[in-house]
Amino acid sequence: MINQQTFLLATLLVLGVSPFTALGAQSGPITLKSLLREMADPEAVARFPEPEYRCLQASSYNRASTNRNQPNQDTTGWFADSDGVGFIRIETNQTGKEWVLMEHEGPGCITKMWTPFFYYDFHNRVGPNVRIYLDGSAKPVIDEPLIALVRGEGTFRPPLAVATARAGDSYVPIPFGRSCKITMTGKSFYSLINYRAYPEGAKVETFALDGYKAAAEERSRAGRELTSRPQPNRRALQRAAELRPGERLELDLPAGGKSVRQFAVRLPGAVTNTASLRSTVLAMTFDGEETVWCQVGDFFCSSDSLHPLETWQRTVTSDGTMVCRWVMPYKKRGVLRLLNLGSQTVAAQLRAEVIPWKWDSRSMHFHANWRPDEVVPGVPFRDWNFIDIHGQGVYVGDAWTVLNVQGSWWGEGDEKIYVDEAWDESFPTHFGTGSEDYYGWAGGEVPTRKDEFSVPFLSNVRVGGLDGYTTGYNICTRTRSLDAIPFTRRLVFDMESSFGTDIRNPWNLLGYSAVTFWYAKPGATHNRPPQPALAAKAIYSVEDLKKMSEAIRQGHAPGATTRPAGSTVIGPSSATW
Repeated sequence: MINQQTFLLATLLVLGVSPFTALGAQSGPITLKSLLREMADPEAVARFPEPEYRCLQASSYNRASTNRNQPNQDTTGWFADSDGVGFIRIETNQTGKEWVLMEHEGPGCITKMWTPFFYYDFHNRVGPNVRIYLDGSAKPVIDEPLIALVRGEGTFRPPLAVATARAGDSYVPIPFGRSCKITMTGKSFYSLINYRAYPEGAKVETFALDGYKAAAEERSRAGRELTSRPQPNRRALQRAAELRPGERLELDLPAGGKSVRQFAVRLPGAVTNTASLRSTVLAMTFDGEETVWCQVGDFFCSSDSLHPLETWQRTVTSDGTMVCRWVMPYKKRGVLRLLNLGSQTVAAQLRAEVIPWKWDSRSMHFHANWRPDEVVPGVPFRDWNFIDIHGQGVYVGDAWTVLNVQGSWWGEGDEKIYVDEAWDESFPTHFGTGSEDYYGWAGGEVPTRKDEFSVPFLSNVRVGGLDGYTTGYNICTRTRSLDAIPFTRRLVFDMESSFGTDIRNPWNLLGYSAVTFWYAKPGATHNRPPQPALAAKAIYSVEDLKKMSEAIRQGHAPGATTRPAGSTVIGPSSATW
């Protein structure tokens, strides 16, 4: 007789789902091995974490920023630059001075570390050592150059520690049972450290190098899971249609406890008709709540044109195929939709692969929401809000699209993420060091298209390129796994609208839009409702912003080019993809 678990494993294999991914971490103490399993389990973020944890961040932000309401709202205060030298304190011991970057009392886990590939001097590619002290030990468990460590050139190796554009990002989990302190043996420089704070009493096995070596198989398996892609299933649900303006294509999902394991959208005409990427909307309803409403292009970091992308959770190919691997559970019913809000007929194909899901008290629905285009001047500085969520859930990623006409650097702004009571306290839970730093790469020189990259959790999808530098659309995205951010009542995500030092005039304009990805228990609310009228408008062009800029120079109000929105009609046609 075949037992239930054997049957489930067989079903998952037929569907092209790894049993390692599907079964996730085992119960018991939190260990390096269990965290590696969780990291590569796409289902893990779809359930509210147990045990619960707080996702915190230590960074080198400028300590001149003290609170959201401080009187000096300029580069000397709340929007202070020079955010690469902050630290907690300097300690002196037998080996000399150490700059303390992070410290935490209680059980926890380092989930992500970032730093540039240079140290003060752009030609210094070595820099000082990072020292990680766990559970009060006087001997660090890690003592080696920080730059090499995060770029996968030291103890940690790719793909769990990877080199990006002028930076490195390590996702190797470093759990600790009682405490953690991280220092540098030289003056503090740009750094971001994400870590989990578990509740007192949580059983956590402290990281050790011997244990790291013993976990070679689990590390290798996690790396394969993060870089391999499930093959399309021939049994997938699929529909296709020629959508006239105002029509929609719907894909009803099987009833009962299920989960979308993978879905794909193909817009063959988007290769030449790039406007369809913005005017074709992806909408999803799970258990009676519309949780996803976002243009197909923006969801896949291709708002202005198709941009090849290959991360753990999303793929975009040059033929107009866009694949998403975020797990999307529902208790009773789910519906996927494509809406044509444009003025031309769009050939659309939609496919979804569905697997069993046991809905429980920790299960959450997937959300994706779009903040529409806004043209922002170089001054005054302000915090530009991605989203404000009320409810209980987990924040798992975002994509930021920036239209630049200056050709120079556009992203001095820091991320400011408020979790639960942090908004009331006027200081963010996460305070970053620069827009590109948040997305895992670094400055040092004006970017060009050679700085585009895709790694499992990060992608610099597009760097302008119209002038050889940043003129045009610049698109970055980040996916969170172990560094996902749980919230119990509220999450606010802001990004400083603080441009480069040479584009700080009222006529220096940038065009912003953003997409946020998150899970939440039923009933969560947010400030990014569907915007069909704005989605139907043509996306801004460089020429649009140049005209607006010139109008401001001459003291006139700027304008925008738009196109009409379509009405909504049910589309009857269906075909096989």
